[in-house]
Amino acid sequence: MTYIDTINYYTNLITQTINQSFLNKHLDEPELEIHKMITLHELVQDKQNYEELVQTTMLVQIALNTHDKISINFEEENIRKQQLTVLAGDYYSGIYYHLLAKHNNLAFIRLLADGINEMTQAKIGFYYSDFNDLDNFLVEFKEIECKLIEKVTYFVNKSDHLPYVTTWILARRLEYELIQLRKGKRTFFHRLVLENVQSIQNNEQLEKKVRQHLIKINRDLDQIMTNNKKDVVIPKDLDLFNFSTLTKKWNMVLEEGLSQ
Repeated sequence: MTYIDTINYYTNLITQTINQSFLNKHLDEPELEIHKMITLHELVQDKQNYEELVQTTMLVQIALNTHDKISINFEEENIRKQQLTVLAGDYYSGIYYHLLAKHNNLAFIRLLADGINEMTQAKIGFYYSDFNDLDNFLVEFKEIECKLIEKVTYFVNKSDHLPYVTTWILARRLEYELIQLRKGKRTFFHRLVLENVQSIQNNEQLEKKVRQHLIKINRDLDQIMTNNKKDVVIPKDLDLFNFSTLTKKWNMVLEEGLSQ
């Protein structure tokens, strides 16, 4: 399958699994992190139960992301939506446990449970910490962002790929966040940075810093590839979000604006 086929396949599989008419009516459809979906598939595709491993790990990720949407600043008019968000996160978690238990995959249940626990512990301090700059922020963010992927790599005995995989995931996440920022869509990541990184006070500063770090992280990927001398799990320049084309358009608009 092509990467697009793979994304469509798992998107349909997961969407059908979590379909719930009441939640669909009152909450936004959960967003699937396709960069993690592809990473998981590439890591486990040589296993007999690879679809189950990808599906259940993504369900856990969706559940955790859904719980992150609960507003820190409690507002009475949003009580119902926040309650439903908690319910949705628990519902997605329940499906994950059900699927793995049905296949008697207790080892993978324990592994992901460890990942959930470690992520929760890390988030407790991270979400309420102050950082001087984006570099320090991203060191801890990367650990949380990649925790479930890390657990899966150990499960399938491919931990030697971790340095490349985790760096690649962060690069794709930053591309996604830049695109959303350009669209004027405020994400959970944007809110965290603006609230917790002292040197970033507005969207313009956020975009500039993320762009700078993305350049650095792509250099890091090149260095990892040079040092390892091995095939990579995922092509470095796999453009899942059409970022290259969008960047060219942004630069053209900027150049036109400067010339006027």
